[in-house]
Amino acid sequence: MQLRRWKEAGYAALAAALGTLAGFLVLQPWRGSLRVPYSYIGDANFYHSVLKGVLEHGWFWRNPSLGAPGTQQLFDFPNVSGDLLNVFVWKVLGLFTSDSAVVMNLFFLLTFPAAALTAYLVLRWLSLSRVAAIACAVLFAVLPYHFTRGEIHLLLAAYYAVPLGAYLVLAVLGERPLFASRRLVVGTLAMCVVIALASGGYYYSAFTILLVAVGGALRALAVRNWRPLRDGALVAGTILVLSLVTLVPSFVYWAQHGRNDVVANRSAYESDFYGLKFAQLVLPIEGHRIGALANLRLKYDDHFARTEATTDTPLGLVATLGFLWLLLMCLLQLVRPERRFAGDLAGRAGVAALLALLFAWSGGLSTFVAAVEPQIRSWNRMSIFIGFFGLIAVGLGFDRALAWMRGRWRSGALVGLGAVGLVVLVGVLDQTSRTYEPDYAGLAISYRSDGDFVRGIESQVPAGSMVFQLPYRPFPEAPALGAMADYDLFRGYLHSGDLRWSYGVVKGRGQDLSAEIGQKPVPELVRDVKAAGFAGIYLDRFGYQDGGVAIDKELVAATGSTALTSADRRLSFYRVR
Repeated sequence: MQLRRWKEAGYAALAAALGTLAGFLVLQPWRGSLRVPYSYIGDANFYHSVLKGVLEHGWFWRNPSLGAPGTQQLFDFPNVSGDLLNVFVWKVLGLFTSDSAVVMNLFFLLTFPAAALTAYLVLRWLSLSRVAAIACAVLFAVLPYHFTRGEIHLLLAAYYAVPLGAYLVLAVLGERPLFASRRLVVGTLAMCVVIALASGGYYYSAFTILLVAVGGALRALAVRNWRPLRDGALVAGTILVLSLVTLVPSFVYWAQHGRNDVVANRSAYESDFYGLKFAQLVLPIEGHRIGALANLRLKYDDHFARTEATTDTPLGLVATLGFLWLLLMCLLQLVRPERRFAGDLAGRAGVAALLALLFAWSGGLSTFVAAVEPQIRSWNRMSIFIGFFGLIAVGLGFDRALAWMRGRWRSGALVGLGAVGLVVLVGVLDQTSRTYEPDYAGLAISYRSDGDFVRGIESQVPAGSMVFQLPYRPFPEAPALGAMADYDLFRGYLHSGDLRWSYGVVKGRGQDLSAEIGQKPVPELVRDVKAAGFAGIYLDRFGYQDGGVAIDKELVAATGSTALTSADRRLSFYRVR
């Protein structure tokens, strides 16, 4: 028994290693530097700032380096609260390096073995062979979703909890007990904990809760037995309670200070824009390696209304074929209910995939959920669950093909292994694109230019000085301003060691000095900045239509100082004397 466990652990490690290898061959991280983030714009800068705050200040609720002269507080924007397990990984990686970019990159690279490992384990629990489980785990680890989310949506890219959620859905849809023994209870609770604490901003936990609850209810009606309904309710309730526990600091803060309706104020209609379109799910990825398929995708995007999910949801050829086969089995079963068209696992995976599609579809069941709770709006992210269900069908196909080959030829096992390997190779090439490789050279130039610039500021002002940032941008979730993307003002903080930055005050919470001062004429602005104790003014020229030419002249005249300018001419600093 012990030898068998070690053997299984070895195969699991092999699946993780192959998933990592496939991801690395696409990203080619050796062409860049771990000290330069793989994404340096938009939400990636927000997650980087939170990660840096965790490394420097211990946790993410408060960051005294931001929101100067006050302290940034994220209780109104608990975007990371549902990912405490991932935050713990950040802290562990931070034991070996204080460089936040290195920690961020290492964490992202680790999401490949993590996704492959959990996928392999779940597929084995579902009784797929080792070969089929390894093959599908590799394909799952390099689904297009992984690369298009990337470090822009760092926590969504860490989707290793999805196979666990899918297993719980399939369990309540079938005869697999979840609470029949102490060992099963412990295992089920462990899966619930991982899902709740690595939830991708509460999306993966919310999707699991919905699918488990509806799946359990459907199974209970079908077999006229209350056990599936009970198991589904227990699983959904456990994940929900754990998710609410992660929000306790926010609940306490809101009880003391009231709710902030300005932050993350979602509308029900957003569920349509962020919904899933079937064509986007099954069509080739953008920038496909085969020109004809790339053009097919371009023609679709040019002629049909786009949603936010355009680049995020394609499954790739292999997972798409598995998903379509599951839907076909469901339809055939409806047409001829007296005949069984698929095995038990395939049937359950088909129902689960259909449920996920009905919820995620733009204008689907998500519309009614959004009418009650609009915070979960990006239903296109359900595509990662659909992809896993589709790969279950592929794995079942692998096992049938392998069994058939072994029965026909003496060398059938080797032929079958080669055939599976070929399918995986084709699948990886189809699911990925050269465009998924980060622009390492361009990122390095921009990141190092900003780093040198901030070090120049630190050499001019005393340690612990406050820096006032222009142009003023509300936080969080502000639209782009000129060529400046949202969260670009975090760039200064990401490179600093001991400075305090004005950006990052949560909007809708009392006095925001940056908002008050930032709109004033330059002479008054400089006067008030000095009175508030700031050592200088940081200017991002991308936020101005004229490239900051006019305000640069005014700031030089008002401060009486020569501007310190970054190598790429984007950023300037004016010391207030």
